Amino acid sequence: MVHDRHATESILDRHDAHADSFSTVAVGCPITSGRRRGIRTFGGTVAARGVSSGWPGAFARPYRAGETLDRLFVLAIAACVAATTALLVLGVHGHAILPTVDVMVDTVALVARATLTALAWARYRESRVVAAVYHAAAFLSLAVAYGIDVLADVHHAGSITSPAEPENAQVLVFAVATLAAAILFVLAGVVTRHRRYGWSPAWILSVPTLAVLLAGLVGTWIDPAPDPLQIIAFTDASGLPDTTPFGAAVHLVTGGLFFAGAYASRALWRTDRAVVDGWIAVGLVFGGFAELHWMLYPTAHPGQVSTGDLLWLGFSVSLLIGLESAVRAGLRELRAANVELVRLRDADVERAALEERSRLARELHDGLAQDLWLAKLRTGELASMDGLSVGARQAARDALAAIDIGLGDAREAVAALRSFAHHDSGFCDLVHRTVEDIGERFGLRVEFTFEGDDTTRIDPRTRAEIVRIAQEAMTNVARHAEATVVGVRLAISGDRVTLRVVDNGRGFDTAAVGLESFGLVTMRERAALIGGRLRVASRAGSGTRVVLTAPFAKQAPLVGQEL
Repeated sequence: MVHDRHATESILDRHDAHADSFSTVAVGCPITSGRRRGIRTFGGTVAARGVSSGWPGAFARPYRAGETLDRLFVLAIAACVAATTALLVLGVHGHAILPTVDVMVDTVALVARATLTALAWARYRESRVVAAVYHAAAFLSLAVAYGIDVLADVHHAGSITSPAEPENAQVLVFAVATLAAAILFVLAGVVTRHRRYGWSPAWILSVPTLAVLLAGLVGTWIDPAPDPLQIIAFTDASGLPDTTPFGAAVHLVTGGLFFAGAYASRALWRTDRAVVDGWIAVGLVFGGFAELHWMLYPTAHPGQVSTGDLLWLGFSVSLLIGLESAVRAGLRELRAANVELVRLRDADVERAALEERSRLARELHDGLAQDLWLAKLRTGELASMDGLSVGARQAARDALAAIDIGLGDAREAVAALRSFAHHDSGFCDLVHRTVEDIGERFGLRVEFTFEGDDTTRIDPRTRAEIVRIAQEAMTNVARHAEATVVGVRLAISGDRVTLRVVDNGRGFDTAAVGLESFGLVTMRERAALIGGRLRVASRAGSGTRVVLTAPFAKQAPLVGQEL
């Protein structure tokens, strides 16, 4: 189709300073196809950035979290080395008799470990993470040991401010509990590489706890313990305990296992990007150094606090922070999943609507349109018969005119419905083809221009409403404007899309039309549905300009969020 550029410009310049954008057919429409992003779910579903598994939501923002946890891991080692150096070089004493502080520290540790036990077991039940079974067993054994310690404090102390007499059972319980926990943390990093648990999860959870309880009973029955098996001894004149050679060996082995467990948990973090595993690695650094401090300054009195106890408190704090980080990551993943579900829901609705439009187009073309053609033929035969009265011939001509109108409406409906069925060729092409089809049917010269970049970012619902508004605007021009040229511009700028339809028709008084025009009301309603704004400017004898501006997607509340 050859167009007169200057004639078009002279018509459109009256409406818009930028009307020259319509003067050439510049259809630079990108033909693109949408890419479906991976869905992140809590069970370890394939995500957009890789495969994740483990703690719900713990794989959110892996790279940023990885940098933070790497720094914290190094910082924890540096802090523990500094504290140990202060004890060995500066001669800082690592004991203090603070019964109230001891009860508080033990209570906090008990609550923290009990909470971590429940959550680690829930992690296993929810996602079947093998490491979570061993973590739960380790936390439970430590929780039982601290529970025994708190009960001993309350039972034996005359008041909360005075220390109780030392008991062999408490020392043995802590030795067995920490050794069992260290072994379990190492196994968590080793066995998790395999599909099988090795043992039944119930046995993994119960055996270490039974061993801790059995150690308490043995320590109570055999008091004092045989000299070769004693972990501490009271040889200092101050009454504070010293570590025996056997006790030093136990602490060294346990500390080494904690460091190995930290390495294993860090490897899990590196593999699965579960935030909790990274924080467990940080906490186990504190646990390993706590064993070394207990070797230097062992704890025996229920009211006694040592630097090892403070490091174990750091262990608890690290894991609680890791738990909070995992919860926040889970909430972020839930929000992201809700957004993705909304997007997929809209896409499915749009797909179903397109399929239904295609079906309706076929039904209209093969059914109603064919019946109307047959009715037109039969009515034409009737009108050509001899002997009809003047009134009968006029009625036949009126019927033919009505049938022609019906056929025209059917053709428009079929064209509109089929235009959506070919949406895969690109949104820009869809709009262009739609306005061109209407122009050809009504003898209008259409100048179409596209400005912008990729249109796949526009929401499917928004694209559909824009096409419908373009159809309605073009139909109004064809039926009411008595125009010969129509300029249509589709523009993408930032996160907004603009549709502009300008004609050289007779125009109208917008104030006089008001809400009586069903077409204008429909276009405004469609614009409101997608969060856009429709403006109509016209004057008698000066044509009409329709401008739609809308965001790529209307902001909707997330699932579970208040409207």
